[in-house]
Amino acid sequence: MTANLLVTSQFDKTVREYNGTTGAFVKVAASGGALGDPLGLALGLDGNLLVSDGQTNQVKQYDSTTGAFINVFASTNLAGPEGMTVYQGVLYVTNSNPPQGVQQFDAATGVNTGNFVPSLVNASPRDVKVNPANNRIYVLYYNAATVETFDLTTKASFGLLMPAGSPFGSGGLYTPSAMAFGPDGNLYISGGTFGGNLGVRRYDPTTGAFINFFANTGSDLYVPFGIAFGPDDNLYVATQNRANVMRFNYPTGNFMDFFVPDGSGGLAIPFHLTFAPFLRYTLHQECLNNIEDSGMRWQIEGGKVLENGKHVANYSSVKRVSCGTTEQNTAQLWMTLFFLGGKPPENMTLHGAHDFDSGDEIGSISAASAAFSAHIGKQFKRVANTLTIE
Repeated sequence: MTANLLVTSQFDKTVREYNGTTGAFVKVAASGGALGDPLGLALGLDGNLLVSDGQTNQVKQYDSTTGAFINVFASTNLAGPEGMTVYQGVLYVTNSNPPQGVQQFDAATGVNTGNFVPSLVNASPRDVKVNPANNRIYVLYYNAATVETFDLTTKASFGLLMPAGSPFGSGGLYTPSAMAFGPDGNLYISGGTFGGNLGVRRYDPTTGAFINFFANTGSDLYVPFGIAFGPDDNLYVATQNRANVMRFNYPTGNFMDFFVPDGSGGLAIPFHLTFAPFLRYTLHQECLNNIEDSGMRWQIEGGKVLENGKHVANYSSVKRVSCGTTEQNTAQLWMTLFFLGGKPPENMTLHGAHDFDSGDEIGSISAASAAFSAHIGKQFKRVANTLTIE
């Protein structure tokens, strides 16, 4: 399974797609529609690509297969839109220009549903993420070298996560451009100064305490902008002046390679980057029952679904062992994930095979409710208690 890498390319006004395993250029993933300055990007609920255009002050939608322009998805109250994220049916977009802050949109319709207002004057927000561990929104401030957190429902501020920079922030943070939550749940932020201090810093997402200088880009030639953790858990960093994507090992932070070499596939002035959507869950088994009949055996399993340690759904799995599966030592498998919060619940159904030799399960998404319809047809793999959908 491969989740490909998507990178905005400002100079030629496109989004470029690269193979998620090799880094080889795949195609132009978005172009046209009078795209003037592609900065942020996110995958919409329907699987199509959303791109923030800092020149036209719009979020534009592109076909995820062809890269063709579909429409202007959102524009209300946008001014210098940059970083974006989609979470539980909501699109959040940072405004770097007045009205500074984060604008909120219905991720299905593009209708504006409110905004988050910074407590600092001229903070110049550049990126936004939601922490599923505490259900708070995190907003990165370029001018103040800090992060402010907000209540998702009331939009009330919880205050600054770390002291504002004057001009240097905690751990030497300076002019930050992007952030991401790592596999360890900590917050990673790109930025720094020339002279060996450019790279990605790691912070405690609860206290804001500086943990370490996780990844040093190693040269003033490599100014870090967009960052993302890949399906392999490693950190990917876009650098503008050499137009490449660097890869750093997780958990060590050691430089691995130039995953996308300088200018590969026409990349020119990259900004934000993301991987094509993938989901990763931990399954907490609570029951496992075998039922024998004349056709051999049914195996019924169920339990909780955890995302970053948070209980987000329950699952029910059925395996059928029969005379048609004995040669491969496998079983027919179908599993449904029932997500919390609605009645009837949003859900996904997975079909495939369970291999008794390795214990692994593979297959694809056969059906889903509206919130997860973009994942129909995508592949899944379960290894031990880790379920990945790409």
